[in-house]
Amino acid sequence: MARRFVAPLTDSEQQTLTSAYHHGEKRALRRRAHAILLSDKGHTINQISEILQVRRDAVSRWLKQWEASGLDGLIDKPRSGRTPVLDADDHQRLQELVAEQPHQIRSLQARFQEETGKTVSTVTLRRALKKK
Repeated sequence: MARRFVAPLTDSEQQTLTSAYHHGEKRALRRRAHAILLSDKGHTINQISEILQVRRDAVSRWLKQWEASGLDGLIDKPRSGRTPVLDADDHQRLQELVAEQPHQIRSLQARFQEETGKTVSTVTLRRALKKK
């Protein structure tokens, strides 16, 4: 079976990966940077997968992404999510309703639904109010 390693890292690549490993914003980026650093030190894909407790094909994919795109290949791409239930106008109206009745979430919920036609849970309302 052929062994696969990343191409030898330059000093700047090593510094970039070390920085991402120690100070990366997300755990996934830190783990991927660690995998590239381990590969540079001569660890096989099987050894890296054991060390990081991930599947072998994940490590192989990270190595390919590194070779193709560098650090950008290791960063998670933005994903689409659910569209927000409340828009900016809804947030503004919620603030006005809270000013009128600050401690009555159920009546706020009923009035909001009556005015906008949007059915929103009390949990969603609380979350929206905390954001503001």
